[in-house]
Amino acid sequence: MIDQNAVHGAPSVERAQPPAASRRGEGASLVRGHIATIAGFVASGLAPEPEAAAPWRFRVPGGPYGAATLTGLYSPAFPSPPAGSRDLVILVHGMGGDERSAYLRPATAALRAQGLSVLRLGQRGSSRDPEDLHHAGLWEDIAAVLSGDPTVARHDRAFVVGFSMGGHVALHLAATGHPRLAAVVSICSPLYLDRAVSHMDRRESLVYRRHVLSGLKRMYREVARRRPMPVPPPVVDRSETLREWDRLTVVRRFGFRDPAAYYEAQGAGRILRSLVTPALLLYSRQDPMVPPATLAGVEAREGLSWPGRVVWMDGGGHIALPRRLDLGLGPAVPRAPYAQIAAWLRRHEAAGRAS
Repeated sequence: MIDQNAVHGAPSVERAQPPAASRRGEGASLVRGHIATIAGFVASGLAPEPEAAAPWRFRVPGGPYGAATLTGLYSPAFPSPPAGSRDLVILVHGMGGDERSAYLRPATAALRAQGLSVLRLGQRGSSRDPEDLHHAGLWEDIAAVLSGDPTVARHDRAFVVGFSMGGHVALHLAATGHPRLAAVVSICSPLYLDRAVSHMDRRESLVYRRHVLSGLKRMYREVARRRPMPVPPPVVDRSETLREWDRLTVVRRFGFRDPAAYYEAQGAGRILRSLVTPALLLYSRQDPMVPPATLAGVEAREGLSWPGRVVWMDGGGHIALPRRLDLGLGPAVPRAPYAQIAAWLRRHEAAGRAS
């Protein structure tokens, strides 16, 4: 499945399977995606918390959005980093989540088993004592962590793996060329926010939308207890769509004209040509929350700069990886998804640590 252009640096878009050939096939594919997504959510919820997870805190000193305290969980490589390996993966949760989101637990365990240390980073607003909100393009906080956090500084290389909207933020970071960032992986992330929100606001996405909104509303209520907010929490609690949530919260807090202007300004699709750091974008054709229809355009090679690589997975659902993944890294790398991801990450060296 490997594209030789990807090995030598050219942009790559790969298909693990052809589009469904019939309406019946499309329906079956959608059902499989729902099942995989829900099963993944349940399995992640049953997964034990990785041992040796230590609380982590970092104070963002300022920047365009002001100071804020970020929280997270740090887990060193298990049982210990291999000789000569001091690599760190920063995991970034999706919309409405936090550093304790269930899907981060199996990811942490799998990456630690590959000899990588893991920092589960909570975005601005997701901590237990939040001071502010974040938005879909707010990469500056992660950049501050890469530049100033002592835990990150102890590691030779730093990578970022983002899930759903966390992957969207990671792609923004990959366009900045941060010298401490070696590579990013974006898992099931939206690219064109207006399309993604329209899809999630459909009646058919009600269950997923309510799950996401419950986390967002909880975050807003906690922030409102600590600082004045432009819209009272009871009003925000009545919002039933993501577009309405954005209109009442993100737009007002960050000064966008309206949701459409926010989506246009912050959508990662517009920065695909500007990627500087190597970026792997993983998508499932069965994803019920970020389906291929919302990503139309990403398959155009001319829309992706050379460090970018898109891989369509056969199976899985939304942030539910299939049992097997082949990134074309050779027979020595196990086909387990995080073994493949870890091996892909380790092929890259940060600009600030290049030999």
